[in-house]
Amino acid sequence: MNEEQNLELMIEVAKEVAKESYEDGVKPVLKPTGQLLGMLPRAIKAALLPCEKWILDKEYNLAETKKLLETKLANVNPENIVPPEAYIAVPALQYISYCMDNEELRDMYANLLASSMNKVVKNGVHPGFVEIIKQLSPDEVKILKYISKEKAIPTITLRANKENGSGIAVISNFSNVGELVKCEEAFEIDRYFDNLIRLGLIEKAAYSSVLVKDELYTPLEEHEYIQNTIERLKSLKTEYTKPKLQRSYMTITSFGEQFCDICLTK
Repeated sequence: MNEEQNLELMIEVAKEVAKESYEDGVKPVLKPTGQLLGMLPRAIKAALLPCEKWILDKEYNLAETKKLLETKLANVNPENIVPPEAYIAVPALQYISYCMDNEELRDMYANLLASSMNKVVKNGVHPGFVEIIKQLSPDEVKILKYISKEKAIPTITLRANKENGSGIAVISNFSNVGELVKCEEAFEIDRYFDNLIRLGLIEKAAYSSVLVKDELYTPLEEHEYIQNTIERLKSLKTEYTKPKLQRSYMTITSFGEQFCDICLTK
């Protein structure tokens, strides 16, 4: 066998080795990859089904919104019903169609739309109200309703202090309002307060300010959640051995009152 024939044989062997490597190694990897690629369109379609449903239900949602508005404006003189401002009505109509299955948010958008169509009160409708509703969770709406009626609610902060008085907050701005209004996440109160404060709807009292009635704080200070946490703190072998409760309160802002007057059902 000459050198040229030997080279041709080596090339053929190399081809066979490459073919076997593909069959035994690469191909089994590519096959499931192909299957995954085939599943991708189905996964995307499934993920977008709720959006497709919204598009299909758009006319239905608009009809339901009109029914809601009929209820909201039932006691308004028809002569006082006017076209709403487009920069309020258009986004409100869009957003209400996203939350038809949530009573709290749907009702707020409907109230906003009704107020923007009522000549008597429409001047009190702030353009930012649409965006505020969009940034509220259903639990936060429940809490805001409660605070708007009470005007102020007590809160306490549990601190773990050292002997010298310095320390850290273990539970901040605790309130039982989440339980009172039946929030889904009743103990996420501090996070809810943070968002409502960020939106300018409520504010925390100035440092060391407290409500006059001591009895308002009793349910909080004696709450099982607070007492259990105090017992755990005492059992820990750390320098933070002095539990301390600090009283405060949350109150609604003037902007929050305006928002509630327009967007919350009385």
